[in-house]
Amino acid sequence: MPHTRTRPGGRIVAALLALALAAVAVVALARFDAADRIRERVAPEPSPGCIADDPTSGGCLTPATLALHERAVAEFGNRLRGTTCWSAHEWNPSSDHPQGRACDFFPTRAGTFPEGADLETGWAVANWLRDNAAELDVRYVIWQGRIWYRSAFFADEGGWGRPYNGGGVYDPSDATGGHFDHVHVSVRR
Repeated sequence: MPHTRTRPGGRIVAALLALALAAVAVVALARFDAADRIRERVAPEPSPGCIADDPTSGGCLTPATLALHERAVAEFGNRLRGTTCWSAHEWNPSSDHPQGRACDFFPTRAGTFPEGADLETGWAVANWLRDNAAELDVRYVIWQGRIWYRSAFFADEGGWGRPYNGGGVYDPSDATGGHFDHVHVSVRR
């Protein structure tokens, strides 16, 4: 019976081929993820609309916003001084509040800069929203003069978003305009 020898070069070629296929698979997954993120930004799923009663006002919320509000109040309710969601926001027609897609959680009195336990509560709420962003359908969070987006397309300076400039509507140095007195969260749908 003839003896066949495996050449070392064949093993190297096979190993290189396996590595190349693995690299192609990683690139394909990254591209699909990037495509999903682009689709989410350009053409997100439509909102079911502002159809649920807002427990903080006479307005309405989307189901995702109501679910987020209920979870946040269950988690932090006794530590918050107030919560508001739906609002007409006549001064800012591009706001998510009149669409029922946003809530504000106040760890301190409106118009004041939080300190001590109030500041800790605000950070706890903001970090909880960020940590649970996918499950809660969070689009972005604004807190302490910073804005964090649930997207790889926006810079995340120091692990907590980027400086918030007020969007041309608010004074970012003001306690309310800079979102120092409340944590703002907007949902995707």
